[in-house]
Amino acid sequence: MIKFHMNLISIDKLSLIESDKELLTDVSFGIDEEDKIALVGINGCGKSTLLRVLSGIKKDFEGSISKNNNLKISYLNQNIQFNPEHTVIEHILDSNGTVMNCIKNYHKSLDKISKGIDDSENFEMLSQEMERLDAWNIESNIKSILSELGILDESLKMKELSGGMLKKTAIAHALLQEYNLLLLDEPTNHLDIDTIVWLQNYLTKSKKALILVTHDRYFLDNITTKIIEIDENQLFVYNGNYSYFLEKKQERKESENRAQERLTNILRREKEWLLRGPKARTSKDKGRINRAYDMMDQVKSQEISSSEFSISERRLGKKIIELKNVSKSFNNRQIIKPFNYTFKRGEKIGIVGDNGSGKTTLLNIITGTIESDTGIVDKGINTHIGYFDQMGKELPEDQTVMNYLKDIANIITLDDGRKLTPTQFLELFLFPKSLFHTQISNISGGERKRLYLISILLSNPNFLILDEPTNDFDIQTLTLLEDFLADYTGCLIVVSHDRFFLDKVVDFLFILNNNAEITGFAGNYSDYTDYRKDLLKDEKRAKQKGTKNISREEKKGLSFKEQKEFEKLEKDIELFEEKIEILEVSFTENPNSPDLGERMKEYNDFKIKLEESYIRWEELGEKM
Repeated sequence: MIKFHMNLISIDKLSLIESDKELLTDVSFGIDEEDKIALVGINGCGKSTLLRVLSGIKKDFEGSISKNNNLKISYLNQNIQFNPEHTVIEHILDSNGTVMNCIKNYHKSLDKISKGIDDSENFEMLSQEMERLDAWNIESNIKSILSELGILDESLKMKELSGGMLKKTAIAHALLQEYNLLLLDEPTNHLDIDTIVWLQNYLTKSKKALILVTHDRYFLDNITTKIIEIDENQLFVYNGNYSYFLEKKQERKESENRAQERLTNILRREKEWLLRGPKARTSKDKGRINRAYDMMDQVKSQEISSSEFSISERRLGKKIIELKNVSKSFNNRQIIKPFNYTFKRGEKIGIVGDNGSGKTTLLNIITGTIESDTGIVDKGINTHIGYFDQMGKELPEDQTVMNYLKDIANIITLDDGRKLTPTQFLELFLFPKSLFHTQISNISGGERKRLYLISILLSNPNFLILDEPTNDFDIQTLTLLEDFLADYTGCLIVVSHDRFFLDKVVDFLFILNNNAEITGFAGNYSDYTDYRKDLLKDEKRAKQKGTKNISREEKKGLSFKEQKEFEKLEKDIELFEEKIEILEVSFTENPNSPDLGERMKEYNDFKIKLEESYIRWEELGEKM
């Protein structure tokens, strides 16, 4: 039986313009309860602007938006708004929701009483209201989520928080509001990988509607049941997750390319005819001339592939960089314990660790931006470092995009001897021609980051360091960068929270832990995750093996109720695995059926239930 979901928002013939740039033209779509939608498209296409329209912040648009009377929206903006003097808990409770206001007033009353101010009557009334609204459970949930996010001190002021902690607090605020539609704009930026995995699992289990903008492809693939792509002012809807979107987009592009090929052949003949000169054109041919010019406008530029280029790198010398007993402390806290490493030609290393574990500090030691407390950094004479700093770089705002690049290099030599101009390089990284001669002050933040990256690659480094390169790039740009790095023959170091990006570009990891130690791991991030899972399993097996030596008198065993639960879990696990297998077969056999979104949601639900059942089954198994 098909389950019908309540419509939350209906958008009809929506047109959007931002800074004189047309983003959307007459687009229509709807959002239903339990929808989990991702907006994808290149930087500047209008994803964040559309979220601001849906949230009600941006009101200047054409078309109509109808919202359900029961709609409640929670919105996480990229640019976090906060009162610097508020504590973490004050920021979390800063809301117009009835329950949050009650909890906020309860805390204020409690604070007054703790300071010796008589507020007992108000406190009693608020306590009863907390009971009526079931706010005690909400408050418990607040503490649970803050704990999961690693926010252990609620009394810290917002101005005292690091960028990563600010983002975690903003996420907690968004998740704890009263809502049935959650809007998330780049929620994974500035988060460590463990927090991203936690948020991914939280959103997967949630039954509430979600629209998100993110470049994290694993995040997209595991959470979403619908992809909305913004492409050339139009929307294309795909009822499935990110993998399904890629498959269907490829089919759409192949169809478009066939049409483009036909159009290009006709256009070639028409151009030849136009170039024959005035004698070949009589007045009765004006219609044909106009058609030829129309077709010129219709022909799209070919999609760029980074396989067309790779920079001819400087040759690395015998000595590249050697780290000899380097260490670093700040304010009597050791960030990096003494560490030794000799970099070798062609290495591609990823650096992972929690926020504040010292990843950027290690990069700054390698590049000489800061000095290590001990040891030395011995750099080879032929080693030329290109450093993409996550804090960015002040670009000359009075220069045009093209002039800025020409000051760095006029021609780039490719591995095969071909020459590439800055114009061609900009096209390869998806810069529209309209921006080539635009002042840097007039381009977007994402376009500046792309220009900054291009300027580093143009400097022709043979030791490339990328610190959080994925934060402000769209998926298309990331794909180009990944392809480029696959062919890069110099040394590469990457700090990133993007698991997909790490999997594609690195084959070795530096693991930074909270004890200031750096350990190595041969493999990419998914390999490392599998390794950690295997370690946990080994620890559980060892623990179980140890319990077998305990006498029956010492063993607790399972209660009658737990034994029944254990038997039921075994049956449930078998059932869930069977359901998952059936659904996976249906995705292959019926990829275009109208209930695909519903099946994807059902599939994700069964995966969650299976994982939860396995965890409980293992817990009970340890007691047997």
